[in-house]
Amino acid sequence: MGRMNDARFDLSRCRLRLALGAILFGGGLACGGSDMATAPKVAQADVRSEQLEHEACGGAGQRSDALDTNGDGKPDITRFYDASGREQCRIVDLNRDGKPDLYEYFDESGQIRRREFCYDDSGVVNAIEFYEGGKLARREYDISGRHRIDTWDWFDPGAQVDAKTGRPAHPTRRERDTKGDGHVDQWWTWDGDRLTIAVDRNGAGHPDPGTALVFGSDGGAPEATASNTAAAVTGGSAATDGGAP
Repeated sequence: MGRMNDARFDLSRCRLRLALGAILFGGGLACGGSDMATAPKVAQADVRSEQLEHEACGGAGQRSDALDTNGDGKPDITRFYDASGREQCRIVDLNRDGKPDLYEYFDESGQIRRREFCYDDSGVVNAIEFYEGGKLARREYDISGRHRIDTWDWFDPGAQVDAKTGRPAHPTRRERDTKGDGHVDQWWTWDGDRLTIAVDRNGAGHPDPGTALVFGSDGGAPEATASNTAAAVTGGSAATDGGAP
């Protein structure tokens, strides 16, 4: 019985990930049944900057130290300090390929205020996290690989964090530009574990009525028509659980 329940749980999660993946880079996905919802009330989207702005860490003559954590003779972590000896930022090479994978920045109290990530081993920043009082408040990142911001997340700094990641399980809301034109065309909102995704398919700058997908906390995916599912998948897909990149 335990194995059967596990299998059902895995199947439900798989269905959810496939459905989310189908719309991640595509447009809307119409659905039927009791989970249909009207689009969330959100302001009309403005054109926004999608430039990934790296904050400099370290400079000529600035005090620093380097740590070799695996004993291969190459520094994995380089820390930079101000004149008073307070650590300002650090550069981390997680996979030890000689290129930065992570930048961390600290406020005057020593708490984390910003993190920048290089997820594709290119050494180029493609995700930035912003912290308030040491708690994650906002994140912007490049999902499409175009080296420009296309996804914005907002978090509740007071939310309970996962013991493994140190982050909330999911944002409170997410906005996405799936077309790369500087206009938001997807809106993700969470109510507890219940996720609603609404889309703008006609370029009006706000969610189209009747396009909202609602995913329940049980992990089940809403029923979708075959034609719309195929169209969404054609647009490109990548499975996601709505959490950290």
